[in-house]
Amino acid sequence: MHSLQSHSLIKLTLTARTVAACLITTTLLSSPSAMAKVTKQEAEQLGTSLTPMGATIEPNSDGSIPAWTGSMRGTPAGMTYNGSGDSYPDPYAEEKVLLTITAENHKTYADKLSDGQLALFAKYPDSYKIPVYPSHRDARYSEQVEKRTKWNATNAELVGGIDGLQHFTGGAPFPIPKSGAEVLWNARLNQPIPISDTLFDEIAVFSNGKMETRRLHSLFETPYAYTERPIGDVDIGPNAGLVFSKIVAPAREKGKMAIVHEPLDYVRYKRNSWILLPGTNRVRRAPLVGFDTLDGPGSFKTIDESLGFNGSMERYEWNLVGKKEMYIPYHAYRFDTPELNYETLLTPKHANPDYMRYELHRVWVVEATLKKGMRHLYAKRRFYIDEDNWLIVMTENYDSRGELWRIGILNTLYDYYLKGYISRVHMNHDMQASAYVATRLVNNTRPTKFNTKPKGKRFFTPKNLRKMGR
Repeated sequence: MHSLQSHSLIKLTLTARTVAACLITTTLLSSPSAMAKVTKQEAEQLGTSLTPMGATIEPNSDGSIPAWTGSMRGTPAGMTYNGSGDSYPDPYAEEKVLLTITAENHKTYADKLSDGQLALFAKYPDSYKIPVYPSHRDARYSEQVEKRTKWNATNAELVGGIDGLQHFTGGAPFPIPKSGAEVLWNARLNQPIPISDTLFDEIAVFSNGKMETRRLHSLFETPYAYTERPIGDVDIGPNAGLVFSKIVAPAREKGKMAIVHEPLDYVRYKRNSWILLPGTNRVRRAPLVGFDTLDGPGSFKTIDESLGFNGSMERYEWNLVGKKEMYIPYHAYRFDTPELNYETLLTPKHANPDYMRYELHRVWVVEATLKKGMRHLYAKRRFYIDEDNWLIVMTENYDSRGELWRIGILNTLYDYYLKGYISRVHMNHDMQASAYVATRLVNNTRPTKFNTKPKGKRFFTPKNLRKMGR
């Protein structure tokens, strides 16, 4: 891992007051102890005044954010999709850009931009752009995920502080959230992925345009999302995720394998991991990794930044700031096309704006402040979570001086096989290094397969890891 260097950082043109000034929601609870459980009457809003996942059904005042229709479940009408592992057809491929936000005109749209986006305009005024397309809210989740989410609304609860979850049966645990912690739990658990088989690239792009690449093969299972689990079954066990990964490239790391057990409840359990180094046939317990352990090419992100946030929440105080309208990355089918090579897609400073897609949507804004006496590279963090799919779409991470250090931009799209939204490529910008890393790239590999057979718990064991290393 690379050591961190201290550099000067551009000052933000707008501070956290930008968020506070544009809130839609104003009276919110921030302390888990102050939370009231969702009543049956409140839960009846799901599917009536709220979508089955908890978003506002109605459009915004001028219609630039449309009403949710839920008219599309699975492959869009008139399109051909050969199944999981095939490239996605883009239902919006023929749409034209409505407007392009640049450094010259961005102040006109500042109330709908994040501090991170404003900082990128300030740092890269000649090249950073936000192409805005029509907003769409037609896709809906599978019937099973929607039913699980409604069951959770009156049953799921946080225990032992904010890092323990009980009475959860898959789907979104808190579709009518009462706190910032509940919103983050939704973001961590709502991707409807029982099984995934992914071959993906992670690429760091440095200020001079040089690239550093790592390729991994990953198998991932989430027991709480298994489709055969009946609604109301909360006997999930300790693990939210079972992970196998193998480094395919570069040559100096090729063959390194790992097994990770990701806990569902960080109060009662810890993340466990084991590694096998090529040529040794020895499996050893990996050192405790988590929180601000650096990871990936360039070391431009921490372990707990994966997918926006991943891991224990215990070191921070979580505050639900509110909800606001923002231009966020959405329906990123074009970004994943296999016809694009990385040199075209991953330009110096930031990803090529010609292949990005932004839409206007309502997002939840959550802030995390490091607790007194706790340690982390980031003293404050801000998360932007889409109201329709609960996925983190942008992040901001501040250093101990209160300066914006790293900015996350996360693409999302609707998966036709899963019948639900998933996170795609995550670009993490290091403002001190004038560089970024893009993870989960599949343009030069293959689309993720979600229709493979479960490997089961025995596969994700140290014993099996040793067997695979022979």
